[in-house]
Amino acid sequence: MREINFGAGRPDPQSFPSDALAEAAAKVISTRGAELVNYPDGRGYEPLRAIASHRFERGTGRAVPLEEIVLTSGSMQALQLITDAFTSPGDTIVTESFSYGGSLSVFRSRQVRIAPVPVDDQGLIADELETVLKGLVDAGTPPKFIYTIPTHHNPTGSILPLERRERLLELAREFDTLVVDDHCYGDLVFQSDPVPPNLYHLDEDGRVVYVASFSKILGPGVRQGYFMAPEALQQRIMANKMDGGTNALASMIVAEYLGDHLWDHIRDVNEVMKARKDAVVDSLAAHFGDLGEEVWWTDPPGGMFVWVRIPSETDTRKALQLAAGRGVYYSIGQSFSAANEDIPYLRIAFGFPTIEDIREGVPILAECIKEAQGKGLAA
Repeated sequence: MREINFGAGRPDPQSFPSDALAEAAAKVISTRGAELVNYPDGRGYEPLRAIASHRFERGTGRAVPLEEIVLTSGSMQALQLITDAFTSPGDTIVTESFSYGGSLSVFRSRQVRIAPVPVDDQGLIADELETVLKGLVDAGTPPKFIYTIPTHHNPTGSILPLERRERLLELAREFDTLVVDDHCYGDLVFQSDPVPPNLYHLDEDGRVVYVASFSKILGPGVRQGYFMAPEALQQRIMANKMDGGTNALASMIVAEYLGDHLWDHIRDVNEVMKARKDAVVDSLAAHFGDLGEEVWWTDPPGGMFVWVRIPSETDTRKALQLAAGRGVYYSIGQSFSAANEDIPYLRIAFGFPTIEDIREGVPILAECIKEAQGKGLAA
């Protein structure tokens, strides 16, 4: 049985530049290999930090000083370090009501309480955020930080408008809390309309920590992420980074390749991603339209995910099991619920499966959801 995996957010395997990275590896090992007998710089390999700064500048018109950038073993290490630096068990943080399951797992493993803020098709609702923050302060549990994915949100794909970004920062200032801006999907863009500036660029108070990654344009196996933070915040975060330094060999290879190919590679990845996103949306229109009036799905302007509302009466666990029995895997809504509720949603990650997989797998999902409602398969 062939496996069709809509689960994890991964790029197309064919987009991974194996030959070019092999050439980059040979070059850096022959010219800089002797440096690898040393421990890496505490902030990581400087040429890759320079590429991170250039990447930021392309989107904002402002380069970030290299001393504000720290390389990590993927963005998840950055998030773990941030959580360890600013929270203790029993503390509270704020997130969107739907959020990345990996981040929620980090917070829960730290025994942090999560206060969810409702979202709409434009992301976090600023008025609802204000209500949540007031309630937490009044209860004597002010949040340690607001964690948000404002650009190509995971799982919903939304883009937070500029006015909401500015209001979020105003509220963070008013309630004296930090903001963690998860920007891991920022370069995966399918639309021509400009994306609003990120929160790190808009911040005037030194209260934002920016998290990003090279995983979504190369591959999670590369494990090259980073965060940006003002010096005072960075020192607190770095106090917990006791790994001897981020893998310098991997950083050298990635920097050697991306130094000449960054934007061409991102363009190529986005072309593949858009074609697969379109295939998912078209397949959903063809096969999910008769599941009921409650059903809808997003058509994201970027990122890696389509968020699907399914009928309320669906047994989500049964549907998941039925699909797995037919070789189709995906992520259920509860994985992204900040309140850890069994919600009638599913997420389709479209970067990894082929268009053939998508066209075969989405109809199977529709059939499994119908069966999980106890209605039997449509004739």
